[in-house]
Amino acid sequence: MKKRFRKKFAVAEFYRPWFAISAEIKPMAEGDQADFVSRFIAAAEALDMICDGAIGETELEVSFDTGRLATANAERRQQFIDQVSQWPEIVKIEATELQ
Repeated sequence: MKKRFRKKFAVAEFYRPWFAISAEIKPMAEGDQADFVSRFIAAAEALDMICDGAIGETELEVSFDTGRLATANAERRQQFIDQVSQWPEIVKIEATELQ
């Protein structure tokens, strides 16, 4: 496969590992929930990860792109999970392994 197609379809050296999180969160007032979402996104961006998903009133389902291969992907995944799981708004959290 040509390099152009490998890059376009994120194959071989262009593959970007990812993982997903599903969590139960405490119900919050509208302003508090906006602050929670901002902190959640900022925590992911601080570790150079891109997140995409949905955060509802009492649950969240988010997937994370951890960046290019061989860039401490597993360490950043674990660091993010450890950080977020300590927040008082999180009731229960489950994360997949790197895919």
